[in-house]
Amino acid sequence: MKEVETRLSRREFLVLGGKSAALALLIASCGPAAEPTTPPEEEPQAEPGATEAPAKVAGTVTFLAWGDPADIPAWDKIVEMYTAEYPDVKIERTDVADPNANFYPKLQTMIAGGTPPNISSFQGWEWQTYADKEVLAPIDDYVARDNFTAPYPEGYPTIDLSTVRDGKRYLIPMQLGTMVMFYAKKHFDDAGIPYPTEAWTMEELIEIAQQLTDTSGDFKKFGLQANGSWFRDIAYIRGTGKQEFDELVDPKKAQFNQPEIVDMLQLMAYDVYHTLKVAPTAADLEAGANTIETGNAAMKYEGAWFFPRLNSPELREENKQVEFDVVLMPQAADPDRPHRGWAEGIALPKSDNEEGAWHFASFMAGEEGDKVYSETTGRIPNSFALVESFWIPMIKERFGVENGQAFLEAFKRSEVDVIGGVPRSKMWGEVVKPFGYDPMMGGSATAAEVLPKVDEELQKVIDEYWASL
Repeated sequence: MKEVETRLSRREFLVLGGKSAALALLIASCGPAAEPTTPPEEEPQAEPGATEAPAKVAGTVTFLAWGDPADIPAWDKIVEMYTAEYPDVKIERTDVADPNANFYPKLQTMIAGGTPPNISSFQGWEWQTYADKEVLAPIDDYVARDNFTAPYPEGYPTIDLSTVRDGKRYLIPMQLGTMVMFYAKKHFDDAGIPYPTEAWTMEELIEIAQQLTDTSGDFKKFGLQANGSWFRDIAYIRGTGKQEFDELVDPKKAQFNQPEIVDMLQLMAYDVYHTLKVAPTAADLEAGANTIETGNAAMKYEGAWFFPRLNSPELREENKQVEFDVVLMPQAADPDRPHRGWAEGIALPKSDNEEGAWHFASFMAGEEGDKVYSETTGRIPNSFALVESFWIPMIKERFGVENGQAFLEAFKRSEVDVIGGVPRSKMWGEVVKPFGYDPMMGGSATAAEVLPKVDEELQKVIDEYWASL
């Protein structure tokens, strides 16, 4: 990992903030955060994943939680479990509705106001700028003291890159993230087409999508519900054997405009909508119509969090389930067949209650807490032992997933998106979306026309970041 000075200037935080620049400036102007509580140097070692309680666990722990509808019931259950065991602790939880749009602005507002949460949810590519600004507490001493090693297995660079910055560990994983292809069985059964297998190719993906598309009647059927975003098309991009930056950690050069990436994004961000017409456009998707959940699309690239939206005991009771299974992404030019991968979970903003925060956080991410989280949301647990012994059998029974092993194989092949001082969200929101995806998906420009501009504008953002250090 690139070693950089971790104390960000006010100007740098303004550069990084994007649409939240004013909030970021407030954060940069705040006084220093409280020093972390130093854990005792000599404590008995607990079992892996166990939480070693302080002499007395009491008081209030504040938690800013990712408020996805799938997550809220899991947080409810975990808080209930924890407070039943530790009744002197009060958990004050704030769930952020529409977290993809509002979560980080909410967190920045809390930090800027001098009331950071003791625990905050984080995606594996978004916490790094907070660590660089020194508003997050490293957790290495706690991990070592409590032998909390199960979420950090050796030999998986994706996990280290998602949890470590400049040699210090910050993120406590609640889940391992990767994505594979979901397919709705009925479309294949009705057309007499075999389900995709691990041996399928990009050419076969497009051929199947064409065979399963029929928009001539009132009930539209699309072969593929494309994702319409760079970060979800990374699996396709990396399959070409190329990547969008010179380095995936702290990049210095943007390089979208390579022939292989141009061709792939022309296919996945333009042709599937406008030339091949195998994917629903934005107009087709209005009001939630024409999706795989509604029965109108045969395939969609997704993650385990998507299970409850297709098939669950509750949906089966209402006869509203979509029977589905999953398969690895199709083989393309790269024989290693890379998939997206990351760890995702929680981190501890610096406060005067880091010990209490760690105690609850390690309970959430410990074996029993993580089982509840995984079973409720469908998400992949944070340890491979749980994936094999608990998760794969559980998702077969609860969600009807026969090929859960595909997620494990995808994670073994995984690469991170992009990590560094310029958040991926800033790259997407300020450059890749407006200069690249919006015109491609809107049908007004081809990949060859927009990607040189994407590189040009991204390079400005990257150069400004490095110049600000």
